[in-house]
Amino acid sequence: MKRAPGPCEVTMMDRCAAMREAMHEPELRARLFAGSFGMRMQAHRVLTDGRASRYPYPSQLGSRVKNPYLTSGISDNLMEFNAVIVKGSEAAVRQLQILQQIVDRQMESQERLWPLTMPPALVYKDDLDFLSYNCSRPDQKDFYHYLVGKYGIKSLLMGGVHVGYGLDKQLLEEIYRRFYQDKYRRQADFQNHLYFKLAQGFYRWRWLFTYLFGASPVATSVKDIVAPELEHQVRSLRNSKYGFTNLPNEQVDYSSLDAYINSLADYLENGTYQNFHEYFGPVCLHGRTNNLEKTINDGVQYISMRGFDTDPFSKAGISEDTLNFLELVMIYTLLTETPDDMADKVKVATERNEQAALQEPTAQEDWMKEEGLDFVNQLEAFCEEYDAPRKYRLALKFVQRRIEDPSLTIAGQMASKMENGTMLSFGLKVANDRYLELVQSSQPLAVIAKGYSVTAQELIRAAIVLGIQVWLDHGARFNVGNHEELLPADVDLPLEEGPQQYLLNLFPEVGN
Repeated sequence: MKRAPGPCEVTMMDRCAAMREAMHEPELRARLFAGSFGMRMQAHRVLTDGRASRYPYPSQLGSRVKNPYLTSGISDNLMEFNAVIVKGSEAAVRQLQILQQIVDRQMESQERLWPLTMPPALVYKDDLDFLSYNCSRPDQKDFYHYLVGKYGIKSLLMGGVHVGYGLDKQLLEEIYRRFYQDKYRRQADFQNHLYFKLAQGFYRWRWLFTYLFGASPVATSVKDIVAPELEHQVRSLRNSKYGFTNLPNEQVDYSSLDAYINSLADYLENGTYQNFHEYFGPVCLHGRTNNLEKTINDGVQYISMRGFDTDPFSKAGISEDTLNFLELVMIYTLLTETPDDMADKVKVATERNEQAALQEPTAQEDWMKEEGLDFVNQLEAFCEEYDAPRKYRLALKFVQRRIEDPSLTIAGQMASKMENGTMLSFGLKVANDRYLELVQSSQPLAVIAKGYSVTAQELIRAAIVLGIQVWLDHGARFNVGNHEELLPADVDLPLEEGPQQYLLNLFPEVGN
């Protein structure tokens, strides 16, 4: 599927200036800071001795094929958490915590959720052959075996967080109606260009995200297994050419929207990528389906960013500060002009990210500090101009401190945790502490215990296991197809047949 060039860029500066001015209107400004997040995370089930768990996927979690929330990845012991789309960083982080707490309670007593991107060193030493073909998920088994054969198991075992981000839909409609209706005949075309603009914004600053949030150093005891080419410790193996990425000669082109669409379409059509899920790019355009042609025709709905290592210092694997900073960068990109020389900037951005990823965790080039702080100053001015909520300003201060002192970055903090050439002691301590905290809690879902009754928590947990969609907002909204039920946060029911049966009675279509 080839795409012809779009309309000429004739009044972009004027449009951008007018759009920036309009965002001072209270209603539009509120919607500017009301983006949505859809989170996806992968984490290993490991044993308390640091070996890969060989227990089967927990049967109490239901069908891996049908459940939209909980499934497994390249190996049965690589848990995959898929959260519903929610507004704001707080709700997004809470969603991931809920899913992890549900899984924690269903695992064997000897199992833990591993809190780092890189599996324990013992996994690399003793379990790679087992993990290479430990996939029994019927709908993905053949595809995953194909991936292992092409890319090798080591890079595919890395955990991490994928962040989906979408602008407020009414904001999009208003921007299109006021400023772009004469430029793009269809709103779908406008959304394609606008979301690609955000994608390029993330790509340009990817090196900074890797510097700030990269967290996959290589255990020195297994360096010869994981990355024998490396001569020193690194900040983020996952975000480097040795990590979670497609082959060097099979990279999608981010220099323009047309280049992106055409290069990705070519790889899909000629079989370079077996399907859309084989595309591991750092940022990706998404529609309502995984069909590229339909996505472009119907209009991009959101972008997903894969460049986030698992943050061991956040219970969710990613922090609210990280998401708030990301959203601030997205909003800033939305309201600023795209440089004319984007093709050159994309090339430079690729090189800079590689440098940041393969740098020592506490190292920093002069240009990183200079350009990072200059960007922070621009974002601070942006926050002042649009009276950004306090959480964005706090996130920016957090970022500024990490730019000024690389030892405060996630990788910088992890550098001091290595013992005897591994991160095993650190990782297991974090995993055990979280497990014990959960086990000792009397609440079904401790993360929402302050706002929801025990009954509500039990029903929310049961709904997720059954694959019933549930949203939390001053109560719980359950949904299956066109059938929706609302329950207050303080609901108190006897649940004599148990929470699952109560929901099956409420939604008989689930049992069918």
